[in-house]
Amino acid sequence: MSIMRALMTGDPAERDRIVNRETLRYAVSRAITCRASGRILDVRTAVYAAIKHGGETSAVVIDGEVWDRIRADLEVLALSKGAELEIIDGRKL
Repeated sequence: MSIMRALMTGDPAERDRIVNRETLRYAVSRAITCRASGRILDVRTAVYAAIKHGGETSAVVIDGEVWDRIRADLEVLALSKGAELEIIDGRKL
């Protein structure tokens, strides 16, 4: 239902927020637990992180606390490789 609402909204920022929320919800439902911490994921606190480089994408969904610990290192890695880093942080949606 939320995707339909996103398609019908005239506000691009609201559309992006809804689509990001549903993307994160799907990723959390597939992963169930955080690979790094073992905690059960919650869409309100999970983070989807994808590195896009050379036509390939590598993504992970992790607990927000884990993201807070690895964020700086991952940003440096992506920058050094010339890769794009896409982040959807449930705590900001």
